[in-house]
Amino acid sequence: MGVNLSKIKQTRRGVAALALSLALAIATALGVGIESRAFAQQSLPSPAELSRTFVGVAKQVKPAVVNIDVVEKTQRQSMQLPEGFPQIPGFPQFGEGQPRKARGTGSGVIISPDGYILTNNHVAGDAEQIKVKLADGRELKARRIGTDKETDIALIKIDATNLPYAKLGNSDKLEEGEWVLAFGSPFGLQQTMTAGIVSATGRDLGAQGGAFTNFIQTDASINPGNSGGPLVNMQGEVVGINTMIFSRSGGNEGIGFAIPANLVNKVYAQLLKSGKVTRAYLGLYPQEMTPSIARMARYNGENGVLVRQVSAEDSPAARAGLRSGDIIVEVDGKKVTSPKQLTEVVADLPVGKAIDVKYMRDGRMESTKVTLGERPAPEDEAKADNNGNDEEGENPGKLGISITNLTPEAARRMKLRVNSGVVVGTVVSDSPADDAGLQRGDVIHRVNQTPVTNRQDFMRAIASLGGTKEAVLQVERAGIGMLFLTVTLE
Repeated sequence: MGVNLSKIKQTRRGVAALALSLALAIATALGVGIESRAFAQQSLPSPAELSRTFVGVAKQVKPAVVNIDVVEKTQRQSMQLPEGFPQIPGFPQFGEGQPRKARGTGSGVIISPDGYILTNNHVAGDAEQIKVKLADGRELKARRIGTDKETDIALIKIDATNLPYAKLGNSDKLEEGEWVLAFGSPFGLQQTMTAGIVSATGRDLGAQGGAFTNFIQTDASINPGNSGGPLVNMQGEVVGINTMIFSRSGGNEGIGFAIPANLVNKVYAQLLKSGKVTRAYLGLYPQEMTPSIARMARYNGENGVLVRQVSAEDSPAARAGLRSGDIIVEVDGKKVTSPKQLTEVVADLPVGKAIDVKYMRDGRMESTKVTLGERPAPEDEAKADNNGNDEEGENPGKLGISITNLTPEAARRMKLRVNSGVVVGTVVSDSPADDAGLQRGDVIHRVNQTPVTNRQDFMRAIASLGGTKEAVLQVERAGIGMLFLTVTLE
């Protein structure tokens, strides 16, 4: 019996067509069919084409990348020696701090043909001497034009002309997964280039990252010495300034951070103009809202920021009537979503501008007009002092603390804003108060909506909680100010 090859081929083609149709139908049903086909049809660059792109960017950017050597004066730490240990005549006495010169290295990028260079504040901010080595081997002295500690940006300048320079790009257009290149001098190895992708954008690192920076995260290798160097996209544009890494070993572990170019551009413009950055502020300390605080304040909104304290009696917020416990929901027509967002929105406004602020107080929506002041230079937070009062009252039991009345002398010594309340003595380990973050020396001014001026007020407020599962305490901590802590009761 003969075999009809034509029919077999037709059958195979039919089966193949059916299989393909079935596969596409399944893929479409899963919601990925069209996208998958479109992705498969895209013309992806070959390894050789990608390599040539890297080479082209390197040739474009490397001439603008510089190595920065700095000299700082630091104080030598005292060395404590046993009593009676002999001193050597003619030499500095042990135990006395002696000034010494500390040397460091970093990176930077030229952004104008007349020698302006961007780098990190932690590279050049405290330097007595700054020396810049160019890609062509020249070494030139640089002077500091201005610094901004809050974004870790510094602007320095060398006396030269017709220099190669890099252009700042639009960091808002960066997408996760996009290729980027990091340039700098890791471990002193000048003109080093590493490649990676954008791992994340808008990364908030909390207090470590500062109030104004939402970082670009990348897995491009960044190591000590890379600080201040540029992070560059595939168009050869500077999209960030490398600033820090997360590492257990001190070296690259694939988690590096860069300051976005759009923020750098704002800071650069002000440093170039006046040598400093001026920002507006309300003059208050914001705190994240929690469900328990919202219930205590009878607030049903989704957003908002709690005012834990106004910074001073004459601050813009205080003059406008804002006070601790208010919930800010809108500033200058913009919804308020978080403490960081509130700070950023206000900082971008002109100093002296009068803005409308909407806030909740005692369950009522109110508004006021605030004339913005100039944000003071950042200072280190003072450490909380012990109140020095060791006399402790009976333990209320429910919270797991002992308390005493706040005396006027203790209030003055602790420099408190409110001179009445109860002082926390012992905090029982693993108690509700301990879990909430209450500390020895804290002064409690309010339990939910009930003011506390002495032990009797506090005991009555605690007793009135009954079977309530949560309580919000308004606490003043020396050197920190007002806090709102939520205690979950057992």
